[in-house]
Amino acid sequence: MLLARAAAELRTNSEFSNRLFPVRFMEESQEIFNIADFWLETLSHIARECVSENPELAGELRARHSALSDRWGEQSLEYLARAAVMDAADRLGRNLVLMVENLQSLRKDVDKDFGWKLREILQTEPRIMLLSSATSRFSGLDDVEQPFFELFRIIDLKPLKTDECRELWKIVSGDTVSQREIRPLEILTGGSPRLLVIVGGFAQHKSLHTLMEELVSLVDEHTEYFRGHLEVLGKMERRVYIAVLDLWRLSTPSEIAARARIDLRIVSTMLKRLADKGAVAIEGTGRKRTYAPAEPLYSIYYKLRRGRDEAAIVEGLIRFMSVFYSESENAELFPLLIAEGKMSPIIWQGLYRASAVIPEISKLLKEETETGFGDSLDKDSALIVAEELFLKMSESVKLGNTELAQDIEKEIVDRYRSSSKNILKRGVASTLNLSAKMLLEIGDVSLAIKKYEKIFKIFETDISMQEHVGYALIAKGFLQGKAGEIPAAILTFSEVINRYFDFKDIKFKKIVAMAMNHKGAALAAQYNTDDALSAYDELLELHTNSNNEDMDAWIAKTLIEKANILDNENKKELALLTWEEVVDRFGTEKNLGQQLRVAESLARIG
Repeated sequence: MLLARAAAELRTNSEFSNRLFPVRFMEESQEIFNIADFWLETLSHIARECVSENPELAGELRARHSALSDRWGEQSLEYLARAAVMDAADRLGRNLVLMVENLQSLRKDVDKDFGWKLREILQTEPRIMLLSSATSRFSGLDDVEQPFFELFRIIDLKPLKTDECRELWKIVSGDTVSQREIRPLEILTGGSPRLLVIVGGFAQHKSLHTLMEELVSLVDEHTEYFRGHLEVLGKMERRVYIAVLDLWRLSTPSEIAARARIDLRIVSTMLKRLADKGAVAIEGTGRKRTYAPAEPLYSIYYKLRRGRDEAAIVEGLIRFMSVFYSESENAELFPLLIAEGKMSPIIWQGLYRASAVIPEISKLLKEETETGFGDSLDKDSALIVAEELFLKMSESVKLGNTELAQDIEKEIVDRYRSSSKNILKRGVASTLNLSAKMLLEIGDVSLAIKKYEKIFKIFETDISMQEHVGYALIAKGFLQGKAGEIPAAILTFSEVINRYFDFKDIKFKKIVAMAMNHKGAALAAQYNTDDALSAYDELLELHTNSNNEDMDAWIAKTLIEKANILDNENKKELALLTWEEVVDRFGTEKNLGQQLRVAESLARIG
C-alpha cells in the first residue's frame, strides 16, 4: 500500500509526473533469478503501466518482451533486455522509478552476481531509480562485503504514536476514542497501521464467543501476512522470537533462553537484532532489561497457530477488554463474562488466567466458588494462575523490586493457603521461602525470619506439609543465630528435634540431624561446650549406622565440629580419636564433600 500510494503521487502530482515514471513490480518477484530476469520483468511492468497514456508504446514493449523471452539461452539477453528498458525510458521522456516489494525476499533467490550488477547500474545510470520496501532490516544492508551496503537511503517506518492511532482508528471505525481508550489498541498492535486496521474489524464486540469466532477468522484470513512476519527472520532469530511470543509478557533473557532452549549468550545477541528490527520491545536497562513482543497481536497468532490455545487467547482478550472499556462498562461486562465462563471450559480457564492481573475478575471468581479460589471448579486453571503469579514474583525478585514481590507474595498466600491441593500448598511455602531469600539479600534478617514463621503458622497441623515446616523452622533458627539471638535459636532447634524425633521417614531423620548439629553449634557459640558436645553425641548415637549419603554428610560435619571443640578444650587425645573416626568412616568415600572433611581430619592428625 505504501508503494502504491507513492506511485499514485508520482502519477498525479505535476511536480513529479513530468520527470518520473513509476514502475510497480508485483508483491512477490518470484520469476527473478538473475539480472536478465530483472530487466525482462521491468520491461513487462513498464508496458503495463503505460497502457493508458501510450497504448502504442505498450504494445511494442509487450512484443519486445515476448521476443526477448524466447532468447533465454543467449548470453546477450541481459544486455538486450536492459537496452530495451533504457529505450523505453527515452521514449517516455522520464526517469524510471522501479518499485520493488519485499527486497529482503528477492535478494535470497537470485544468483550471486545479481546484487553487484544492479548496484553498478544504479550508481552509473541516472535514468534508473529504485524505491523498495522490506518488512525488516536485513543483514545485507549493514555488511560492507554485500552489494547493497550503503546503497540506499533507508527510511525506517516507526510505530504510530498514540494520537496517530486515535486518528487512524477514527477513520477505520468511525468512532472517536479517548487517549485512555486507544492505549490498549496501541499496545496490542504495537502502533502498526496495518494491524490497527485489522483489529478495527472486531474490537467493538463485548461477547467473548463473538470475539473468539471473529479473531480465529481474522487470523485465518491474514495467515500469510502473519507468517511472512516470521519467515523473514533468520533461523536463530525466529527461534528466539517465537519464545518471546509464547511467553507473551516482559521476560528476562534467561527466561527466553530457557523457553527457546538456546545458550543465553546467543539469545542476548538475537534479542539485540530483533530489537533493531522492531520485532521486540525493551524495558529497563543493563542487567534489568526485559523483552516482550513489540506487536502482541503476533502472540495471539502464534498461540492460535501452534495449538489453538484458545484459553490463552481468551485471557489476552479479557485483559485487553479490561483496559479498553471504562470502569463502569467493565462493572457490567465482567459478570457477563463470568456467566459465559460457566457455559464454556475454555472461557472459564481464560478467566482464571486473566484473574492473576485483574483484581475485579479475581473477586468475582472467588464469589463463584464454594471452596475458595485455590480449589476452583477448574483445577488446571488454578495451577496456571499460581504458576503465572510465581513467575511474576520471581521476576520481581530478580529485578530487585521488593515492594512488588511482596505484594505478589501476599496475593499467592491469600489465594492458596487454604487449598486442599498439595501442589498449591507447596507453592505457598516456596513463595515464602523466595521472599525470605530476597529479604536476606537486602539485609532484612528479622523480616526474613517472619516469613519462615509464617510457613510454620499456616501449615503447623498439615501432615502433608511437615517437611516444609521442618526446613522452615531450621532456617528460622539459623537466622536467629546469625542475628545474635542464640537462646531463641537453641529453642527453635529444640522444637524441631522434639517435633520430628519419632518420625521414621529418612527425610525427617535428616531434619532432626540438621537441628541437632545446628543446636550444638549454637551452644558452642555460647561457650556452653558440655551441652554442645552432648547435642553432637546425641546426633552421632542416633545415626551411627546411617547408610544415607545426605545423613553421612551431617555425621562427618558433626564429628569435625566435635573434634574442634575437644581440641580447644585441650582434650587432645579425644580430639585425635574423633578425627581418626572421620578418616576410618569416610576415607574411601568418593563424595567431594566427604573427601574434603577426610583431608581436613588428616591434616589435624598430622
